[in-house]
Amino acid sequence: MLVIMDKPKHPQTALKRALALQDATAARVEAVSFCWHPMAAALDVLEVEQRRAIRDALLKKRKAWLRQCVDDAQGGKAGGEITRKAVWTDDIAGWTTRAVEKRGIDLVVKSVHYSRTLLHTPLDWQLLRSCTAPVLLTSARRRKTAKVVLAALDLSRLDRAHQHLNGMVLASAQAFAERTGAELHCAYVIELSEVLRDLDVIDARQARKKAVATVSEALEGLVAPYGIAKSRRHFPIGKVGQSLQFLASKLKAELLVVGTAAHPIRQTLGIGNSAERVLSRAACDVLAVRP
Repeated sequence: MLVIMDKPKHPQTALKRALALQDATAARVEAVSFCWHPMAAALDVLEVEQRRAIRDALLKKRKAWLRQCVDDAQGGKAGGEITRKAVWTDDIAGWTTRAVEKRGIDLVVKSVHYSRTLLHTPLDWQLLRSCTAPVLLTSARRRKTAKVVLAALDLSRLDRAHQHLNGMVLASAQAFAERTGAELHCAYVIELSEVLRDLDVIDARQARKKAVATVSEALEGLVAPYGIAKSRRHFPIGKVGQSLQFLASKLKAELLVVGTAAHPIRQTLGIGNSAERVLSRAACDVLAVRP
């Protein structure tokens, strides 16, 4: 698995989660720290030797920090195989995507970050759009959790593409649950307009009952191989992002697994247009898988 390190002086939650997964799976871990300084690209200001000196000095410092950071995280224990790499680039998503495709990396682990700047696309979104491997976004907000993995399903459409992605979400969730000794739950959020509910135009309980009956056959086909009891199948009503986070908090889930499509994040399957709310408010880790 590939771990994208946070900048120095930040909590290295991604590394901590990766080491815990390594203990459970014996997977190889590569910790990568990216560094860059715009002055190293200032062709009209600095000479080639000066720009090279800046790059070499910063890389040397980052390599020393990375070595110490990983050693501290291991706590002197003889753990699994961990390689360390400092990379000079300002295109983290591009470098990661190429590394995944070239080397067949199974999982990318990164701390979740959120930007409210409209003119900036956060790295998280870039990775979800371009990275072909599952991306585990770890949350520093994670509180004490129970041994629960929650798989978010999208049953609003029952075509082959959606069902295939739902199957991948369940398979990934089951794999994590087995390796960590967790209990697997699944959820399908039934979206109803709050305005209509407040006006009593729609009976929420009846609407929920009808929606569950409509998807029951498709859902049974999906969850049967995983033995998910009815008590662990959830059908909250409301906005997808808020409902998933509320349910994850209620269950004290340690991981929420969602599906993402290959096209722009606003068309994400499984978490719809609420993807930003799911990640920015995440009180647990989020694993995003693609078809």
